[in-house]
Amino acid sequence: MGFNKGEWSELYAFLYLLEKPNLVIVDENLEIIETNLFRVIEIILGETKYQISEDKVIKTGENKTYKVACIAKQNAILLQKILKQKKSKGSFEIEALDALIDNLFDGKKPKGSSKVKGDLEANILDKRRNKTVNLNYNIKSNLGSKATLLNASRHTNFIYEVKNIDDEVMDQSNTIKGRKKLLERCTFLLEKGAIFDFLKTENDVFENNLKLIDSKLDEILAKMLLLSYEKNEKDIQKLLSLIIHDDTSEIFYKKKIADFANAVTFGMRASEVWDGTNEVNGGIILVTKKGEVYLLDLIYFKEMVDKYLIDNIKLDSPSSKRYKMFEIYKEGDRYFFKLNLQIRFK
Repeated sequence: MGFNKGEWSELYAFLYLLEKPNLVIVDENLEIIETNLFRVIEIILGETKYQISEDKVIKTGENKTYKVACIAKQNAILLQKILKQKKSKGSFEIEALDALIDNLFDGKKPKGSSKVKGDLEANILDKRRNKTVNLNYNIKSNLGSKATLLNASRHTNFIYEVKNIDDEVMDQSNTIKGRKKLLERCTFLLEKGAIFDFLKTENDVFENNLKLIDSKLDEILAKMLLLSYEKNEKDIQKLLSLIIHDDTSEIFYKKKIADFANAVTFGMRASEVWDGTNEVNGGIILVTKKGEVYLLDLIYFKEMVDKYLIDNIKLDSPSSKRYKMFEIYKEGDRYFFKLNLQIRFK
């Protein structure tokens, strides 16, 4: 069975936790801060549970038993194959894993439902409270291409009004083509004295979701999105530095962007009405470039998760043609253009 690099990485994380169920918690700099707080008791995939003991894994329902040593051996092969695969996109097969996938996962991809944000559900022993809790985690891997947190769609369009231009400037701007046309159109308009005013998000559901986080969040994101083209900068940290002007604004803007990053990572979708509740309550299972598996924990170390997200995400440029970005259009005697918001890991 062929998987892409991201799917193989999720399988790797799954098998890694069966082999090493004590979760290694790290801070925003991926420095280890706790190794004995959480232990995975069982991992849940649909109706099937994988119970973990010292040296074996029991697949419930079928009551099959697998030696941890055998799983570890197969996972070492998997990591080696992933690291050797140069292409970040496209599926590829690992024949040495076929028997394990067929037996352990009934030939299916070991992944949670596409309808939820979480990639892995598990029952975890919280040793601080001496209690077993059910938690959902996202899996983020640095073995393949960087994951997208907020996918581009028509729902994530931001609409701006352009003032102080005429039809001639509009036509001249729209005829600018090429790989850097968005930056060049932005520069051209500013040189012509254009003034940009954020009007609204195109989708009311997305706007309401943003306002649930903060009443001004749509305006903050619109400002950062426009600055990303005015200053040719996509890094969230650097964009924040452009709008922060004192200690008070630093606290404000960083908190709002952290809340937004947290929401799109763990619960909110642009196209669906969101009630403010996150589906993922455990945190991020992070696979490093060398194959270590760490936990960014939401239970006791949420501030570190927020810092990690701000430090490691950026704006991305989706298809300008598909979303008609910086393509000025006219309604009555007013001029407008759209920019699309997409967020991914650096």
